[in-house]
Amino acid sequence: MEQPFAWNDRHLRLLERVKRAKGGDVLTATTRQGQRILRAGQYVGTLRLGADTVTILPKIDYGSDATQSATQNLLTMLEQAGFLPAHSQDLTPLLRHSGDWFELLTRIFATELLAQWTRGPHRRYQLVAEELPAIRGQWQVDQHLRRPARAHRFDVIYDEFTTDNRLSQVLRYVVEQLWLRTRNSGNRHLLGELRGAMESVSLAAYLTTADVPPGIIDRLSERYAPLLNLARLFLDSGSFELIRGDVQLFTFVFDMNRLFEAFLVAFIRQHRATVLPEALWDCTLESQTKGHTRYLARSATGRHSFLLKPDLAVRRGDDFPLLLDAKYKRLMAQDRQLGVSASDFYQMFAYAHRYHAARVVMVYPQMGEPQRARFTLCLLYTSDAADERSSVDLGGRRLIKKKEKEKKKKVVER
Repeated sequence: MEQPFAWNDRHLRLLERVKRAKGGDVLTATTRQGQRILRAGQYVGTLRLGADTVTILPKIDYGSDATQSATQNLLTMLEQAGFLPAHSQDLTPLLRHSGDWFELLTRIFATELLAQWTRGPHRRYQLVAEELPAIRGQWQVDQHLRRPARAHRFDVIYDEFTTDNRLSQVLRYVVEQLWLRTRNSGNRHLLGELRGAMESVSLAAYLTTADVPPGIIDRLSERYAPLLNLARLFLDSGSFELIRGDVQLFTFVFDMNRLFEAFLVAFIRQHRATVLPEALWDCTLESQTKGHTRYLARSATGRHSFLLKPDLAVRRGDDFPLLLDAKYKRLMAQDRQLGVSASDFYQMFAYAHRYHAARVVMVYPQMGEPQRARFTLCLLYTSDAADERSSVDLGGRRLIKKKEKEKKKKVVER
């Protein structure tokens, strides 16, 4: 996607800093027909270059209402994928006046967290070890005897039911970082309220997604799960660690390919009885074929090489009757093969071959009328391996899947 932008040498220097920090181009400054433009790749989101804010729209959304359409689709995908709470608050004014996705998601995060924290702060038993003038919990006698000169002081360890736990610390850190970076007065007010309400929670100096341990959400904290996912999205985007201490240069961008994949997998899990044929209802749905990964080749030393990870595998025992892969790309109706790249087709061929899958499907976002193409893969071991095209209507939250039986075809190796 391209958009006009009168970039200058200062912008080029800032973009170079972003490139070094992110390990690749988020935006590329170039010219077309004498006009200065910015060209986006796989990332979407918000990039702040000093006083200038650039919103990167998905390449699927375009037209006079592209910003609002893209934002609504983005919210739908994030909510379905579990990154957002079911937002009941009215976002219409913010959608109408702001195309800044960072500010929009900041508003959702702050509003929902304030509502949940007001309902009841998250508390959890934490193991505390400290030195006290009285015995509380378990007395650490061995440790106490190593320092006998201390009179009337005891080394103890005990459980404390406190708000100062790891989940609260992650949320508190994100609140602080958002408060430093927001330029929306309403967001700043909400985040200021949260800073006061969460004052009892320790503020970490620096956090990344690696500091969020697995299993941090339990039965008592399930209502905070979407908020933690959204906090992870802020941390994953690198917006807080890009230039530490420089709040005027940061990015809130994420890979639309990964988001579309997460959305598709979650959607099919939720609507499997509608999306999948009845013959597959008893199958297990596995994202990235976890526990059943396969490789395309072995090296000379016998080591597995070229890991294959279909986005969603429909498994029955050791069989894989269906594999699906999400492709966040535009199809081209005027092209004989709908613009499907050879590399994507080779990838699906590899999936079908190694998983002995009878059917492999690539799913694309729907733009206008549904489009589809069917191909019979020429494989030695099977006579029915078809590649279909399906499409997703983001606005209506419908997965439209059209299928047709293929005639059996067998290729004998000579």
